[in-house]
Amino acid sequence: MKPNFKEMSVPDLRKYVLTHRDDMEAIEALFHHPSLKWTTMPPLVTGDGMPIEENIQLAEEEIRKRVEISNEKQQQREKAREEELRHKLEREIEAKLRSQIELEVEQKLQEKLETEIDELIGAIAQFLASTSGFSSRLAGPIALLAIEQGIEDFGDFEDLRN
Repeated sequence: MKPNFKEMSVPDLRKYVLTHRDDMEAIEALFHHPSLKWTTMPPLVTGDGMPIEENIQLAEEEIRKRVEISNEKQQQREKAREEELRHKLEREIEAKLRSQIELEVEQKLQEKLETEIDELIGAIAQFLASTSGFSSRLAGPIALLAIEQGIEDFGDFEDLRN
């Protein structure tokens, strides 16, 4: 079943004709589409060269209309281009800011982690000094070594005393 060519828009009809190149009815409908017909202008001068003011005014009005339509289309294209550029710029800015924010967050997390590790080492060293008899000067490096080595049961000094 063929589509109704009279109801189709020009772009849709063009697509159909491009995919159905042997369909003469569609090609004819495209060539005779109402929106593609040219307006014939009446003569601007008489046979002896005298201007016909009414026809000149009609021609001027038609030219004004076409210029307005052309200007509107140009403004729409410019607006669409500006919108496209704005979206592209927003995406680029977002990508740059995202990486910068991620870097800042990573740095702050690293600083926080380092502070917490220092506090943890201090707490372990204080625990060692108070429970094992190690000097406070020796307890810090031992705690750091234990953390780095991942020694299990590090604080279980009962086994060492027996």
